[in-house]
Amino acid sequence: MSIKGTVKETVGPLNEPVLIGGEIVRPGDVVRGDADGIVVVRREDLAEAIRKSREREEAEAGYIAAYRSGRSVIEVSGLAAKLEAKGLIVEE
Repeated sequence: MSIKGTVKETVGPLNEPVLIGGEIVRPGDVVRGDADGIVVVRREDLAEAIRKSREREEAEAGYIAAYRSGRSVIEVSGLAAKLEAKGLIVEE
């Protein structure tokens, strides 16, 4: 689907929900996109999404600091026991 053309003399609907890619986007919703995809955050979920995003950024900063200090992904993620249970021996 694409825009069929533009008209400068009339105003279309404003502040109404729109359907984009099968997702309803309502006024006040936040739409963000990057190379990995697009997300729609409902207005009523925005505060929680911001809180969780900040928590994730803090956790990732901790992971990066651990990697820079020489720890491996296996150590930082606590994967050694899980991998050994599947038959992979981790030598450090």
